[in-house]
Amino acid sequence: MGKIIGIDLGTTNSALAYLDTHHPPRPDGRVDIRAFPVPQLVAPGEVKDRALLPSFLYLPGQHDLPAGATALPWDAGRTYAVGEFARNHGGKVPGRLVTSAKSWLCHPGVDRKAAILPWKAGPDDRHVSPLEATTLYLRHIAEAWNHRMAGGKDELRLENQDVILTVPASFDAVARELTVEAARAAGLQHLTLLEEPQSAFYAWIEQQGDGWRK
Repeated sequence: MGKIIGIDLGTTNSALAYLDTHHPPRPDGRVDIRAFPVPQLVAPGEVKDRALLPSFLYLPGQHDLPAGATALPWDAGRTYAVGEFARNHGGKVPGRLVTSAKSWLCHPGVDRKAAILPWKAGPDDRHVSPLEATTLYLRHIAEAWNHRMAGGKDELRLENQDVILTVPASFDAVARELTVEAARAAGLQHLTLLEEPQSAFYAWIEQQGDGWRK
């Protein structure tokens, strides 16, 4: 493993940053952390890099979009959209747009493995569970990384890196277990969960350098 990956799986946006463990620290002792621009659909058939991956899932109907509109460079047969296009186009068709999957994943009043999303979907529309939606977000991130960064080398694939995945401090044990289950289903194996407040504290320490001791 050559990289440590940090994934912020957000309610509204998700992001990925990484540290190359083969690069020594800078002279000031700080490490070189890089953001990963996530390739995603921004329009039918158009893929561009974005700093963030909007945490939105669009489940098109059979005749909603032209053939190949949701194709990705690594999956020509993709039948759903994650990211910017999902957010923008799905906002016009709320019955086919999954939002706030992270909030549903920690909702104790619903069956989080049941196909209840989109919440406004009709009986004949496609449905997914909060767990499945979370899996699809993480799978997109993993596939985008592998397409852009792995170069066909197994040792560089995301599933073969150490991955730190942030979760809210408010997540209960079930939500944590489901987050791990979603990550495993997306192919991530070397996984550590980190609470978001703790992650923010570590980031603050890194930004302060030696000054944090004062």
